[in-house]
Amino acid sequence: MKSQNQFRSQLSRNIFIGLSAIVLLAFTISSCGKNKTKASDEGMVYAEVDTLPVFKGGDQEILNFIMNNTTYPEKAKENNITGRVIVKFIVEKDCTVSGAEVLKGVDPLLDAEALRVVSSMPKFETPAKKDGKIVRVYFMVPITFSLQ
Repeated sequence: MKSQNQFRSQLSRNIFIGLSAIVLLAFTISSCGKNKTKASDEGMVYAEVDTLPVFKGGDQEILNFIMNNTTYPEKAKENNITGRVIVKFIVEKDCTVSGAEVLKGVDPLLDAEALRVVSSMPKFETPAKKDGKIVRVYFMVPITFSLQ
């Protein structure tokens, strides 16, 4: 059985590979091309922003946070359950993380752990901006669970 350090090392490599491939994808679920009033923009969640929010220490620190705070569920280890969970979340105007949800799951055990870790992320350092205004933005991160 692998030690926790070996797991963290493997997880780090897998998260890095996944994040570099997806590069913290941001996407929008907006009604493209429609005129909106200022009031309707308040709750809007964007992805195509001028400035992405910044996590303290940058993308590498997001990786480190996920790596250092993910615990492989024992039952998943026993049953040799592996795979990549993709989690979508919102970085709010106040830089907090909210609305984490699994976009692509593997198993309820791994999905729950991925959600737990993402939901526990500390505030980002700076918010996203679009047209000079602070906005909410979607982020997506893959978390790969591997026993190799």
